[in-house]
This record gives sequence, C-alpha cells and structure tokens, in this order.
Amino acid sequence: MATVSENKKNGKTVSYRFIVCIGRDAQKKQIRRFKTWTPPEGMSPAKARKAAERAADAWEQEVKSEYLAEQEAVAAGRVYALPPEKRRDDFVAYIENVWLPLRVNNGEIKPSTAAFYQYESKIIINYFNEFVLQEISAMDIQKYFIYLRNEYRTQTGKALSAKTMHHQYVTLNVMFGYAEQHGLIAKNPMRTVSAPKNEKKTVEAMNREEAKQFFEALAGCPLDFRCILYLMITTGMRRGECLGLKWKDIDEKAQTITIERNVSYTAASGLIVNTPKTATSIRTIPVMPTTLDLLRRLKMQTKRRFPDTILNDAFIFCGEKDLFVPRDPSAVTRRVKRFMKNNGLPDLSPHDLRHSCATLLLAQGADIKSVQQILGHADASTTLNFYVKGDLQQMRSATEKYAAAFNL
Repeated sequence: MATVSENKKNGKTVSYRFIVCIGRDAQKKQIRRFKTWTPPEGMSPAKARKAAERAADAWEQEVKSEYLAEQEAVAAGRVYALPPEKRRDDFVAYIENVWLPLRVNNGEIKPSTAAFYQYESKIIINYFNEFVLQEISAMDIQKYFIYLRNEYRTQTGKALSAKTMHHQYVTLNVMFGYAEQHGLIAKNPMRTVSAPKNEKKTVEAMNREEAKQFFEALAGCPLDFRCILYLMITTGMRRGECLGLKWKDIDEKAQTITIERNVSYTAASGLIVNTPKTATSIRTIPVMPTTLDLLRRLKMQTKRRFPDTILNDAFIFCGEKDLFVPRDPSAVTRRVKRFMKNNGLPDLSPHDLRHSCATLLLAQGADIKSVQQILGHADASTTLNFYVKGDLQQMRSATEKYAAAFNL
C-alpha cells in the first residue's frame, strides 16, 4: 500500500507525497516510485486527506501495472518504454541500476574513469535520496551546489575544492545526459545550470637553478629510480606512461622511445595497464644519450637478476618479483616526494616534473610545436596555458633580447 505523507508550509498542508514499492532489484533493494499530489482548493483538511488516499490507491495500481507490463516486455525481449511524462523513477535507483552498470561499468571506458564516476556519485546519491529522476529541476541542482559550497564537508572536515565541485558538475551532466539519451527524461536539466568556477592553479615547475640541483642529486639514487627521474624530467612523460614502458619500446639506434601504454591503479581493479590518456599521447619521442646510457646499464642489471628471461616484453620498471607486472604508481609518487624533500628541492610531484620539462625545453629555445608533440598534447594551447611556467630570469632574458634588437 502506498505511503501518504503531508507536505506542509507555514503549518498548512499544501500537498501530499506518495511513495510505493513496486518490486525489488537484483540486489534485493526496493524499487520505489514517488508522486506529489495537490488537493483542489477549498477542500477541508479531512476531505483532502481522504481524497489523497484515494488518489494514492489509484496511482499505486497504475504504476504497478505499468511496471508489470515493463517487466513482461523485458522478459519477452521486447522494448517497453513509458514516455518521460509518465515515468516516476527513483533517482538513486536509476544511478545504481541503470547509469552505473550500463554507462560506467560497461567495459567500454577505462577503469580509472569508471572509478572516478563511482567516487563522485557517492555524494550525489546521499543528497538526492528519495528524489524522482523526472522531477529534478535545474533549481534543485543549483540548490545542491549551494549545499556543497556552504554546508558539505569531507571526512577530514574540509570544504570541497573548486576542482571537485567541477567534477560533480561533470558527473551530473553525464548522468542526466544518459537519461535524456534513452528517453527517461524529456530534457537534461543541466543545460541551464552554470558550471562552478574551476580555479586555475599556478603550475609548479623547477627553474634552471633548481633543475641543476636536481640533476646533481640524482647521482646518489639507485639506478632504476634514477632512470625514472631522468625520463620524467627530460621527456615530460606522465608517471603512468613511464611505468608502462617495456624494453621493446626503446630504439637505441634511432635514440627514441615509443609511448603506447599507461599504468594506473584503482581500489576496485588494482594495477591497470591501458592505453595512454588520449590518441595523441601515443607517440615516439627522442631520448637524450645520457638517459639511454642509464637505461642500457639498467637492462644489464636486470639481465643479471633474470638470466633466463627474454626481456623484450618485460616492463622496464617492474614489480619486485615479476618482470611482467608494472610498478605501483602511488609508490613512485611517494618516492619522488621523499627525494625532493631530502635534497632541499621544491615539493613537486611526478606530474610537476612533466611541467618542469616543458618549461626547461622552452627556456632553451625549443618551439611550441615540438614541445607539444613531445608531451603528447592534442592542442598547443594546452602546452602554453597549463604546462609552461615563465620565471623572472626567462622574462628578463626575453626583455634583454628585445632591447638589443632595437639598441634600446
């Protein structure tokens, strides 16, 4: 039997909320439908209550009949879809039973992307519990962002960052976009919701003096870690791209390395070897002779450890016991952080070494197009806007060249 509750305003009942369970999903969770019913004006409270109960009974029979017909159609392999204006889908049930399994965990998107959507959906599920998918408006979503900005706090008591707010916006847009695409809603309410401002953080990168100190400190590192640092600072590889390298990717004669793999980690899937971030991230780039020499030495060291193994398809930076399992990316980040701290260098991450590579290449006169291709960016504007950091010395050098050109 449908549950009937009163929605009051200033102590007066203005409408009634109907909730009914029409079945259970594969996880034995209730599948519920919701409806808001407003009584005719001038009706006494007692009569309004009785009318609401009658309306709830009629509505319950209607939605149960529709659900039964839908289930029978699915069992028979037929398509059965109510028009959006007649649907009353529980938003949380839609996320858990439709969007996540069919749009996110369908095997077509990368596990790291799936893990991102699953993580971002947790806050959304908690807030929109008992909301009807078809009844969520742009104003409801705007209220949600006000809640995130002013009230929500993480487990550590911190407010959400601008970046996470933007991630929430993207996730909601994908959720409602999928519902619209499949006829569950008439229109995506996110179309009229303004995206939260995404703060543009200052890119961290080493200047010339810091880079010199960095290279001097490398002499005291173990050979394998030294190779990782050399590759990231001289080629601008992403952390996962570096760890995805195999010995067959090195062309010593041409002095190049081909990047065609990326290593990531998610709690659900563990270590994942996949393609790089974008199509343009699959690339062949030049490698400095010093870096190649270090890699040759590392290969000889690996051969001594595994004398009976053909290294061609093995990972250059493998796990402790298995040549064909890559290293954990998080462990590499922690090691880089320790290295920077122990040597009095800026607190930079592996990705900041990528930023540093771009900055140092441009400081030495490299053209934007070459740096773009080395880093694997689809657009040169990304190289300019996000990965290039000018310092005072570079700006002064540019100004001096300008003055010299015109005898100023």
